[in-house]
Amino acid sequence: MKSHMVKTILKFIAQIAVGGGLFFVWAFVCLILAFSTPTANWQIPAAAGFFIGLFLVLHYAFWRHKIALKIGIGLAAASLLLGGSVFFHRWWTIDRFEKLDGRVEWWRYAPFKGEKTVQVTPEEQYRLSGKLPSINGAYALYPVYAAVVQSLFPPGDYFGTVRTNGSDSTFPELLGKFGPDYTPDMLFSAPPSKRQLADAAACQLTYEITPFAREAFVFFVPKTNPVSDLTQEQIRGIYSGRITNWKEVGGPDVAIKPFQRNEGSGSQTMLQKIMGDTPIMPPIREDRLSGMGGVINTVAGYRNSKDAIGFTFRFFSTEMFRNGSIKLLSVDGVAPTLENIRNGTYPFLTDCCVITCRPRSENTKKIVDFLFSPAGQELIRKVGYTPIPRRE
Repeated sequence: MKSHMVKTILKFIAQIAVGGGLFFVWAFVCLILAFSTPTANWQIPAAAGFFIGLFLVLHYAFWRHKIALKIGIGLAAASLLLGGSVFFHRWWTIDRFEKLDGRVEWWRYAPFKGEKTVQVTPEEQYRLSGKLPSINGAYALYPVYAAVVQSLFPPGDYFGTVRTNGSDSTFPELLGKFGPDYTPDMLFSAPPSKRQLADAAACQLTYEITPFAREAFVFFVPKTNPVSDLTQEQIRGIYSGRITNWKEVGGPDVAIKPFQRNEGSGSQTMLQKIMGDTPIMPPIREDRLSGMGGVINTVAGYRNSKDAIGFTFRFFSTEMFRNGSIKLLSVDGVAPTLENIRNGTYPFLTDCCVITCRPRSENTKKIVDFLFSPAGQELIRKVGYTPIPRRE
């Protein structure tokens, strides 16, 4: 009897030792997988494994099959460890660093609602009535067209007719690719890219583009980075993949992480213009779980890690997400100041435009004319952009 009890205890200890050893081996494999491939793809098998393990544990509760209990507990534990490793790796490499554009409080610029919305008093002939145009556009220009609406439109709630979806999606909307309910009458945006021009031609449409202001395209880094100036050639080297370490441009011995934007966005179009015939390296990407449960591979949003460099438009960086943890870089020794935008010495300048692709209504024409009136030019300046004369 005593001998049988000793054997049972030793067998139990051996099972625990073997099970624990296998668990830690599997845990180590999970950690290696998570750190070498930190993607959302690992969250799916981790979740599946956990629920299968849970099912096996419940199976034991009803049918008392010990093997099911052991497998269930082991599988659930390993799956939790795998999922936790993935989340920890993502936090360590991405989420612990600040995502700057996530801090913009758009509602503060909303027409007739936001306390930051600029308003001017226009001449009477520019005030709108009747069927009002629907407007969409670039994030960085939302304060401009929200101010136009507040100055020209009758007071009201324009949530459905004044939106800010970003250039990468608003150009297809303007072409009517998402149906009449999502087709704006006009966009406020940087000029379209070559691909966007080709898309319009494929729809047998032509963009009518009216520039009304000038803006600087800027590059920025964390404030702790000692690099404050890059040449145009160095920027092309970074975004082509030829320059890969900050020490090559006077910075620390750290690999450069050059963030980009989605294809079709105004800032990505500007980068393509700057790069010219120099091929752009593939953007940093990350896998995410989509709302429908699948995995989508998207261009990673800028994170303010010590090795990062990003780009945007001056107004967006200095006004809409004012942030003390980044600094704008000079290019060829010229800083992206309002004065240097006005005198044209900063090398990376672009137009801010009103863009349509169908005959402009009377109210749309009024908005365009207003932007070149004294009140319209005052509005552009008050928002923080540099107005330009009308080009015939």
